[in-house]
Amino acid sequence: MPTLSIIIPVLNEAAVLPDLLGDLQRCRQELDLAMECLVIDGGSVDATVELCREFDVRVINGPCGRGQQLSLGGKEAGGEILMFLHADCRITSAHCLAAVETMQQNGIVAGGFNLHFDDTHPVFKLAEKLNKLRFRLTRTFYGDHGLFLRREVYAAAGGFSAQPLFEDVELSRRLKKIGRIVLTNPPIATSSRRFRQGGVIRTYLKMAVLHILHWLHVSPEFLAKVYHVRSGKPAEDSENLIVERA
Repeated sequence: MPTLSIIIPVLNEAAVLPDLLGDLQRCRQELDLAMECLVIDGGSVDATVELCREFDVRVINGPCGRGQQLSLGGKEAGGEILMFLHADCRITSAHCLAAVETMQQNGIVAGGFNLHFDDTHPVFKLAEKLNKLRFRLTRTFYGDHGLFLRREVYAAAGGFSAQPLFEDVELSRRLKKIGRIVLTNPPIATSSRRFRQGGVIRTYLKMAVLHILHWLHVSPEFLAKVYHVRSGKPAEDSENLIVERA
């Protein structure tokens, strides 16, 4: 049984996925740690799947929709510790070691990493600081934190829900009832591409509205329809609205 299972939901990520898979390949070479990497594809029409053949990864064809892909990956993974990553993040051996060491601490049931955006604009530096404050107040993971936890805890929490939005928030709520959840270092490098594509202010406004409506118990399915993201539509479309929250 591998010690660490890396699970990556993807859809048309040929432009960025090879960088992350290269990171993971170096982690395997540098660490005395049994690892496996699962890429859960939601129906890519670019070269995503073909590029995976250049790396020691297992590609699983899954349904369209990030929540469903994450749920499938959690079921298929065989590691003692599960780590869920976005395709556009970057990690090092230090992240893998930090995950394993954090899971050895008493009372901690799940962890993630502080964020470091790949853009030096002051707004992203502010976002990094606000993200730390937000986590202290809410104890809620988002997908770009690189969530990691033990297999048995993941199962006890019910795993990821197969819903179109906020599957990470819902899992965080259940994890908090089980035990302590933390953010740790080193920070995980995360992409600012969706802010650049959609505009920083516009993207933050969308995220704020989504969170308020979700807090008011509006269903994720309805929120997806409101924002023209159908349940089951490509995962990257819903990520344009809610991924990389600060």
